[in-house]
Amino acid sequence: MGTSRSKKLARHEQDEYTRKALLGDHIPEDNHDYRVNRLTFTIYVGGDPDSKDDDGDDPGVDHKMADRFEINLGMLSAIDTTKPVLVTMAGDGGHWDEGMQMFGAILTCPNPVTVFAVKGAWSMASIIPLAADRFVIRPPAQYMFHMGSWGFYGTEQEAETANTQRKRVNERMFMIYIARLKSQGMHKDWDEKQIREMLDEKIKKHVDVWLSADEAKQWGFADDVFDGNWDALRATKQNVERRKLMMTTLRKKIKLPIF
Repeated sequence: MGTSRSKKLARHEQDEYTRKALLGDHIPEDNHDYRVNRLTFTIYVGGDPDSKDDDGDDPGVDHKMADRFEINLGMLSAIDTTKPVLVTMAGDGGHWDEGMQMFGAILTCPNPVTVFAVKGAWSMASIIPLAADRFVIRPPAQYMFHMGSWGFYGTEQEAETANTQRKRVNERMFMIYIARLKSQGMHKDWDEKQIREMLDEKIKKHVDVWLSADEAKQWGFADDVFDGNWDALRATKQNVERRKLMMTTLRKKIKLPIF
């Protein structure tokens, strides 16, 4: 047996050992404690009892949610890289960096990933699903986009740097929205400048722009509205073109000065 074949066999045996170890004994408490079902390949996002702000409210996307999500996604991929993953999302908005961590984790996951919005897709949670191979929203959940809130405390020089970063984040957000609406939906034949101006006008007029589930699909943000057909809910393969588009959008240079 050649060395290359021996290495492949050893790697295969290790992969099988890893799969068996990760599957282990499944108990219902895993769904609540770890927010993942290893048998159905479902990850639950939102409503985590360990993530409460000072007022006892759900803070939405935070470091605990993002880290746990990436761990769970990686664990399911280690069990089977081909089995479709369903992300049931019931979270609010939240922090940009942590949300983009989740965005990147979905975008680079080897499994087909579907995000299923059951509570709403608001603020940061309106961006995360756009990385998925399929994004489905269930009425009466709504889609909402706006300019995020921003707070800062520090020196004047730090404030200048923070303000530049704020502009970069806002620009990246617009780039993601524009890329999605150019790829599908009622605005796909518009040029990027028209879409940007439309989004900017809506935000300036309404601050929070709310869309129903059907409107989110019509615009092109959501791929579909859930009608109760569980058999057709999950993406069965990667949306390669979407992944390429979003990765290009993330790496596209932002023309803003860095102080």
